[in-house]
Amino acid sequence: MMILIEYGDKMKIVTEPTVTIIAKQVFLGHPDYPIPDDGNDATKIGAFAAKGCYDSFGAEGRANEENQLAILEHQHGSVLEHINFTLFIEGITRGLSLESNRHRPLAVSQRSTRYTAEEDASIVLEPYFAKLWNKYKPFIALEKDDITEIGDFNIDELNFIVSHISSLEESFHAYQKDVMWLMKMNPLSLSGFDLRKWARGKARNVLPHALETRITYTGNIRAWRWFIEARSDRHAEPEIRRLADVILNVLRKEADIYFSDFEVAEIYDDIPVWVPKYSKV
Repeated sequence: MMILIEYGDKMKIVTEPTVTIIAKQVFLGHPDYPIPDDGNDATKIGAFAAKGCYDSFGAEGRANEENQLAILEHQHGSVLEHINFTLFIEGITRGLSLESNRHRPLAVSQRSTRYTAEEDASIVLEPYFAKLWNKYKPFIALEKDDITEIGDFNIDELNFIVSHISSLEESFHAYQKDVMWLMKMNPLSLSGFDLRKWARGKARNVLPHALETRITYTGNIRAWRWFIEARSDRHAEPEIRRLADVILNVLRKEADIYFSDFEVAEIYDDIPVWVPKYSKV
């Protein structure tokens, strides 16, 4: 669940991403080439594709789930490319999107900063900053007035997170002022939507990497497996590691058979490192 916290006049703070499956495929079957009835639509799609390679159709043939586990074991990853899931991701930074959008097998549709108003947008705290914010928020928000109530209190941590949040808020104020001045100057004599788009397109240069973005991604199972494997690695950037962990847990609810071989190798920087039994399928 994405956690939103108000800070200052309008700026909201997000401390976790939210991933929602908004679309998945339906297996319709073929009138002349039956397969067994076990498994969900994703498993049936994968099994049909695999059985087509060997002409091993038949309602009484090898079970679909058994077939797909063998596909993983033998690393026939091309079969997994027939199975797609579409995810809507919220609560990640535009900085993270520069990395996630490099996964070219994924189809990407991202929230625009040119066509949308960012005056009341949110900022996202990467894991370490989120940890500090959650620790000191009661004191910063004046919910508590005794700093001794905060366990393991560290004045440098408190000063840092306050300074960091204040800097982000200042960038939003600068954006609002730039939009106002640009719309007032209006050198192209624009109006309405065109004027707002023109002003926002220029003012967005002062917005921080921490600005929240929202993205719709469509990817096949092979692409999602690689995203999780690569971005869960301890050497990956912490925010995208946090996202990979959430994506894995969401996809497991719909297609567990394709992600059940992922196991936690270690907890690094408070985030699981997921390693698949069948790597780079």
